[in-house]
Amino acid sequence: MDYFVGGEFTYDWTSHHLKFWEKLLGDKAGTATAVLEIGSLEGRSALFFLQFLPKSRITCVDSFQGGEEHVGSKYESDMAEVERRFDRNLKPFADRVEKRKGHTVTILPGLAAEHRLYDVIYVDGDHSATATYSDARLAWDLLDNDGVMILDDHRWRPDLPMARRPAAGIEAFLSQVAGEYELLHRDQQIIVRKNGIAAAKSFTIAGRDIGELAGGALSPPLVSFVVINWNYGRYVGAAIDSIRRQDYPHFECIVIDNGSTDDSVQVIARHVEGDPRFRVETLAQNGGQLGAALWALDKVNGGFVTFVDADDVLFDNYASTHIQVHMALQRSVGFTSANVAEMDSTGTALTASYQQLRLNRPGAQRGLRGERTVLRLPTVSPSQYRLLDASTATIPRAHVGWFWAPGSANMFRTSVLHLLRLDDGSKPLMTSADGYFNTICHAVAGSALIDMPLSGYRLHSSNYFATGESMEGIRTGTREYAAKLRKFTYESVKYLIEGSERFDWLLGGEFWPVVDRVTRENPDRLRDYFSDEIAVEIFKRNAPQLRSVFGARRFSREVLARFSGAQARSILGAGFGSRIPMRVLSKSLSRDVRTFLRIGRTR
Repeated sequence: MDYFVGGEFTYDWTSHHLKFWEKLLGDKAGTATAVLEIGSLEGRSALFFLQFLPKSRITCVDSFQGGEEHVGSKYESDMAEVERRFDRNLKPFADRVEKRKGHTVTILPGLAAEHRLYDVIYVDGDHSATATYSDARLAWDLLDNDGVMILDDHRWRPDLPMARRPAAGIEAFLSQVAGEYELLHRDQQIIVRKNGIAAAKSFTIAGRDIGELAGGALSPPLVSFVVINWNYGRYVGAAIDSIRRQDYPHFECIVIDNGSTDDSVQVIARHVEGDPRFRVETLAQNGGQLGAALWALDKVNGGFVTFVDADDVLFDNYASTHIQVHMALQRSVGFTSANVAEMDSTGTALTASYQQLRLNRPGAQRGLRGERTVLRLPTVSPSQYRLLDASTATIPRAHVGWFWAPGSANMFRTSVLHLLRLDDGSKPLMTSADGYFNTICHAVAGSALIDMPLSGYRLHSSNYFATGESMEGIRTGTREYAAKLRKFTYESVKYLIEGSERFDWLLGGEFWPVVDRVTRENPDRLRDYFSDEIAVEIFKRNAPQLRSVFGARRFSREVLARFSGAQARSILGAGFGSRIPMRVLSKSLSRDVRTFLRIGRTR
């Protein structure tokens, strides 16, 4: 391919490198590659990068003042004309080119301050040893882990004094970053790949190890996995193996056999054997998934917990990605929910994502904090961090509904689960853990979505939440499950109402909005929801406490906002000891009349 057809050039210092560059960068040809070029002149090398890497964007840094090689030699040039040729040659790619004119000692630190990172960096600027060292060292901090740096002219002009040629600067730079790179090529050009992931062994802040910064007083978060199994002997081994493969080493796992009658116990024992991070608990009878999850809460040690469905599998980067997001969100949330790849009973992929998990929701806050300002995991490279930044959104707790991926996709803050634990796990609760935890944790503390599949969600005949892959406009799961889950939301309402004294203090002015949000109903449907006798009974039983906590006026207002007619007056009567104040009774009757007239007009 002729990368330079139609261009205006004088000298060619580039073409003899291209065959090797094509081989070197072949794996990046289809990716969105960020390229930094130090020393552009007429733009030959920039034209190669832009065309060989068609999804790339390039930052070109040049003072357009020339160097020693451009003065008093056959290569002497009018640098103003060189810059004009650069502009003309790169004009067809203007939307992918960023020109930074100036000296590298000011421009490169500026790029670092903007948290810029690059996958390929080509260093071909001022040829003095000092300038070459400075350019390479400043650019190194801009190079992504696994990124490639090309250092040009290592053997240029051996007749010149060492201080006036690049070789000494390049060697000094390589000596300083020893252990942080893999040497790919050594000739006229030195080419290295940054291996920062392997070099870093712990969390870092702005590139420095937290062990060094905190003197060993700060350790990485512990993640607790809780696998809840009931008669999934055919799947649970794969779930356990996927946890063992996590690239995040700081985890424990409790595998609970929930009263299985198949060969699950034997399968579990075989797959956890010899790994001290795993421990097995066996319940005599099936306590339901939520019942087992609540029972396990007192036994987990991690600050974060994921309840793993025994028929799912986690990707190797599941824990590290969730923890990185938790550490980097603009504000802490109750849980993170990643996307899932849906698969059939044999493990064959059906979809790459769960349709309901969407980031573009009104009021959602996109992105993470700057990479250099947060605790960074060694297993999440800068390029992966950029991808996470673009693939994450914090959802305000005021949002109502279900917009998360199911089951194993969610990682909770353990402290929030303890705050909102429904029961001590002593009685069976035959519903899904996420059906309760997701709704109430989000209503209280908000949540964040990661639009990246981090686990495989298995669809099969025994999965009554989802009988088929998720598609726009088609419901998954069974009618019976949907009705059961809606009915179970009254347990969340009951838990909050019964604990109103504690939760009023914890939530302040948000108590009543949280009660409404856990219903998962839109505001215009709340009265229908609360008209169910289950809700009426919850409020009647706790009416004296509600009046005591909120005072007579607020108690009356909140009851009338959710109930009407005889239902409202029965709750008010329970709260006021059957002596409803006249002003409250009048307001209730007046509201009933207005409702009657409004219904009459619509008929």
